[in-house]
Amino acid sequence: MSDAALAGLQATALTARCHNVYFRQKQLKSLHDILRKDTAAVKDAIKQDTHVSDADATIEIALGLAVIKEQHTALDPQKALKEEYQIAHGEDASDGREPWGVVYVEPQQSHTPFYSVVVALSAALAAGNCVALKLENNLRALPSLLRILLPKALEPDTFTIVSSDPSPASLSQCLQVLQETENKDPTYSQLVSPKRKVIAIVDRTADLAAAAECLVTARFAFGGTSPYAPDVVLVNEFVKKDLTEHVLKHAIRFLASSGAASNRAPKSPASSTTSKSTPVADTLKCLTDSKEWKLSVITRGDAGAIVELANTSTLLPKLAQPIFCLAAITSLEHAISLIEEESDRLLTGYYFGTPSSGKYLSQFINADASFVNHIPFRLLLGPAAPTFHLIDVDHRYTMQHFTRPSPSLIAHPLSQAGMSKILANKDARKATAELLDTAKQEIKEKKRSERIAIGYFEQGIFIGLGFYGIPILTCVGAGLFFGVRAGLRRWAFV
Repeated sequence: MSDAALAGLQATALTARCHNVYFRQKQLKSLHDILRKDTAAVKDAIKQDTHVSDADATIEIALGLAVIKEQHTALDPQKALKEEYQIAHGEDASDGREPWGVVYVEPQQSHTPFYSVVVALSAALAAGNCVALKLENNLRALPSLLRILLPKALEPDTFTIVSSDPSPASLSQCLQVLQETENKDPTYSQLVSPKRKVIAIVDRTADLAAAAECLVTARFAFGGTSPYAPDVVLVNEFVKKDLTEHVLKHAIRFLASSGAASNRAPKSPASSTTSKSTPVADTLKCLTDSKEWKLSVITRGDAGAIVELANTSTLLPKLAQPIFCLAAITSLEHAISLIEEESDRLLTGYYFGTPSSGKYLSQFINADASFVNHIPFRLLLGPAAPTFHLIDVDHRYTMQHFTRPSPSLIAHPLSQAGMSKILANKDARKATAELLDTAKQEIKEKKRSERIAIGYFEQGIFIGLGFYGIPILTCVGAGLFFGVRAGLRRWAFV
């Protein structure tokens, strides 16, 4: 069934019907109209499936609808018409791109499922593609609702919903958006969201109150399931106590809430009368019972916990629960060495301190993206940005992700004249000699400006000169001045 649906989309893609910019605008407007009219039902479905707070569900819907509007606004019919006729007007279309044709989207289900569907679907439609969306047949409320709403909004021959994986042969003809399936070696036709660690580093020079507020929000918002939530916070040992106090202050509203993690645990008659079992409690038990980590619980609640990692020889794995983990470091070099021992590069690094320390950390820590002294909260929604692509904080996917280069050129390149003489055998000997002489000319290096690199040793020398050299030179200069003046007076009397 899935293969037949993809074959139908491939047939539509060959007609280039979706390439028309007005058709793309119509699709996006229809999608926005259908979803905005049923926001109440969508919110109830999100809360039922993920048990997030009402505010989190509202934010997810609002930003999802905003993405559709932004993709619609980005489509400029006048610009598209001009680009279409560049060749006809004798201009190169060197930056021309074409849609992939059919896009297969496998959205994530556990974290902001509505937003994850919308960001991929809207970008693929805006780029002029047909879309196959995978929504499994299960008891979740949101997939069932989307099965009703999305077909109403989009043309049936350009969009379809499948419940099972198509065959590899069918998928090979599509651009695949894999938010759930992990693939460490994606091909050029796969946009894969990696599942790698996120680590924050708080230097002793950081604004601790601001850092704590950012990190706590990133860790606990949306039930703590965001792929960009910090898994471990490495903090300088001299400010660890102060940072912990700020973290406790900001985390109270999350730990004491009745949403998120506390509602994720299945409830049974037995659990209501005996000890309460929640995903947070179960994860903490696994971590504390393991001999690999030495964890101490600072505080905990049904909706989250704050812990301290005493043994930093092995950092905690990627966490899908709202557990804020602190670990002490002695220096920035210590933090870098701990991260270097990890087997894979970081998904993201958050660095708090002076701009120079942020530059140092972002330079020597391998991460897909680095953020200094802030965490963009819009990043917390949706899937991780696809591997090997620039991260887009606001949209996660752009139209360029769903197109491929297809330049059209009409102007002769500058090298055409010389090459044509050689290849057409018109005065080829002279043209070849000129080409070789030009290539053999020596490369002229620009003279670099001379400057002194001021490091720690140079700073020490300058400080020493300031304390000792200047007073000595002042005394010597004063002695010479008065000595010469006395000599001149004596010579005058003589």
